[in-house]
Amino acid sequence: MRGIMRTLDCTNLKCPLPLLRLKMFINENCEASPIKLITTDQISTRDIPAFCEKAGYELRSVSDGPPYEFIIGLVKT
Repeated sequence: MRGIMRTLDCTNLKCPLPLLRLKMFINENCEASPIKLITTDQISTRDIPAFCEKAGYELRSVSDGPPYEFIIGLVKT
């Protein structure tokens, strides 16, 4: 892993807020450091992987939850 992992806590936020917060976080923090996204919204288990695939980001892991934890690599695949 490259850089220090940053955490984005979106616990108790409902769809589409976890995805919107992730997009804003990526735009504001353009380093290649990985992100740990934490959410309790089950819809995120569909939305976050779809976003990563479309944007070309590496989805390194997803934990069963809730809470759901996503490790996202910002180096384009």
